[in-house]
Amino acid sequence: MTDVRQAFFFASVVLLVFLAFSIPTIEPGSPTFVITIISGVMLLVTLVGSATLIYVDWDPFEKLLSDRD
Repeated sequence: MTDVRQAFFFASVVLLVFLAFSIPTIEPGSPTFVITIISGVMLLVTLVGSATLIYVDWDPFEKLLSDRD
């Protein structure tokens, strides 16, 4: 399960870097700027959430998977 959390973390970092590179080409106040900000916030939430889950090592499916054995 840690692999999935790390994949979310890595994907969020990569997409935030791409988004940061695109910011200089976007006009402030344009619709594209608003979408960029919304996308950035969503990616930051995913990044913080996955980092938190990795840090606390919480596995929500641990009990379900252990019952199958």
